[in-house]
Amino acid sequence: MRFLKRIKPVALLMAAFVAAGALTGCSLFQSGTDAEKGENVVKPVIEMTREDRRTSSGSAKEIDLGAAGEELLITDAGDYRLRGEMNGSIHINAEEQIVHLFLNGVKVKSVTAPAIHIESAGKVVITVESGSENTLADGSKYISDVCDGCIFSMCDLTINGGGSLSVSGYYKDAIHTKDYLRISDVTLFARAKDDALHGNDGILICGADVSVEAEKCGIRTTKAGKVRKGNIEISDTKLSVIAGEHALNASRSIYMVSSRAFLKGVMSNTKAEHDIFIEEGCLTNG
Repeated sequence: MRFLKRIKPVALLMAAFVAAGALTGCSLFQSGTDAEKGENVVKPVIEMTREDRRTSSGSAKEIDLGAAGEELLITDAGDYRLRGEMNGSIHINAEEQIVHLFLNGVKVKSVTAPAIHIESAGKVVITVESGSENTLADGSKYISDVCDGCIFSMCDLTINGGGSLSVSGYYKDAIHTKDYLRISDVTLFARAKDDALHGNDGILICGADVSVEAEKCGIRTTKAGKVRKGNIEISDTKLSVIAGEHALNASRSIYMVSSRAFLKGVMSNTKAEHDIFIEEGCLTNG
């Protein structure tokens, strides 16, 4: 495994990368230097789509969680603005459709299942609306062992927006998606019995303020053997990770630029099966 203190930009590619970064609102990880060959190389990128970046909706369906009972079931595509408190679970079963949730002061406590269970969808985006404070928590025992996170998703999951979100995974993980996890702009706190942030295919964090505490790994990917999958990519982010095992644990590579991070893992601060690229000055401690 190679450890590079600094990623040096490739001058001929910078104009294209700056233009792409303006579209995503995030720094990209497309340029670097291969330490063994001394050659400039293009690095993998987890892309942000237009839907991943969208944080507003003028036609969202308004839902008061206080009137939803023990389960809110969403089966159709569209925008849903949620507010209020519930003791139960938000369940999304929308096949290949895109579902966009807008959280505006919600408090969800689910005792025997995920607070948000995404059984099926093409993509789910959770926008934490500016100025709002939101909390999600599960219990220490689930009825089914199929799910293992307070937010559990079988598809791509994006969390964005200018508000704050606290997620407590008392069963196992705080946030776990079987595909990609993207986090942008939001203020996020996650605590977990197992892993705090777990994205099987990869994790992108950009422009966010993220603090996590976990008994196992703080931020983890698990997909192996496939090109461009398994990366942890962090940019323009304030990050704090305290973990009982590894703070950052990637099944492929770790990339961090233009960020300030405190990493404290009992076993290690950073673990990756391939490379670790951390720009000079990113780590404040650890």
